[in-house]
Amino acid sequence: MTNRFPNIPEPQLVEVNYNADLVSLKQRYQLGTGHYPGINDPETFHLEQIAYEKNELKALINYESKQNLLPFAEKERLDNLGLLTETERLPASKARTVMAFTFTPHTGFVIAKGYQVIAVDNQTLFETLEEVVVSAGTQSIQTSVECIETGLQGNGFLAGQIHQAVTPLDALERVANTETTQGGSEIEGDDDFAYRIYISPSKFSVAGPYEAYEYFARSSSSSIKNVSVWTPAPNEIEISAILQDGSLPNQAIKDLINSECSGDKRVPMGDLVRVVDATDVRATASFHLQIFSDYASLAESIQMTAKTNIEAVINTWKTQHGRDIVPAALTSLAQRIEGVYLAKGAVTDSDGQVITETKPVTQKQRPLITLTAVTFEVITESSQQTFE
Repeated sequence: MTNRFPNIPEPQLVEVNYNADLVSLKQRYQLGTGHYPGINDPETFHLEQIAYEKNELKALINYESKQNLLPFAEKERLDNLGLLTETERLPASKARTVMAFTFTPHTGFVIAKGYQVIAVDNQTLFETLEEVVVSAGTQSIQTSVECIETGLQGNGFLAGQIHQAVTPLDALERVANTETTQGGSEIEGDDDFAYRIYISPSKFSVAGPYEAYEYFARSSSSSIKNVSVWTPAPNEIEISAILQDGSLPNQAIKDLINSECSGDKRVPMGDLVRVVDATDVRATASFHLQIFSDYASLAESIQMTAKTNIEAVINTWKTQHGRDIVPAALTSLAQRIEGVYLAKGAVTDSDGQVITETKPVTQKQRPLITLTAVTFEVITESSQQTFE
């Protein structure tokens, strides 16, 4: 089962129904022998085994048939579907940031491509992406660097935490990253890859449809979770991205997106493309749970479950452009937990106004909700659960 395209019905070539198959086998056995096998008959065990293996085979047939369909294909099967539109799975990406180099007086020199700096953990190395010519008298320059290892380990170094050069430069006074490292990610997951395949036909158009810009922006890094594209004025294109962890991209990642969405084969002549940040629509949320008296011993566990479920949805929402804030959707996560008599929630916007029904969020924005508290009380009401 997949949630990639929830409005698409799931196909089933053959029906998996163990009980119906077992009854059919028993009836056919009766036709051939004149005896209907009962529960204690030795024949019943063999017929049950046949029915079980038959349904295992049916389930496998259904699974294999769905591997030819974009909403359900996985792993190597999905890679092969991508070939139909010349779309390949994105490899694991490396974390990036911008480094600022400051120099003492000098007569000019070159910082070679691959010049390395090391992070504060004394393990993680970053290197420059291109050769940088430093003219005589230049006091400082900035250039992008990339972690030498793919994956998540290069993420999260705050500004100033990469400040040691591996190889000394005579004129180098100091070096430090100017923003938090981002963009390191594992190989692209099936769901994200399937969505890129879905929108990939737009890349063949030269008219500049939104989905074409979205496709190329997503293709710039496997660390990107969501992309929004809009036109603030004729021939102007603005692109906003949100990363897998819900953070907004740093300048190095923005440069990657911009380079992927630029050039003669990417952008219609006359289009001005800018990569911008999504605007945060901030809100705070708190919830109070009333718990049945016969669930009192589980109250803290119920509280923690509610907190975990709500935080998971809030974290998902912050990766989505244009996702309206709906307090009832959050409250329902707590209300449906077993043992909860009543869940009450309050979501307040940045102006201090309580959001009663919804808070609209445009495609230029994303919801950023802070969960401040999940409290509970045990009431005298019983759930009438017998626990038998």
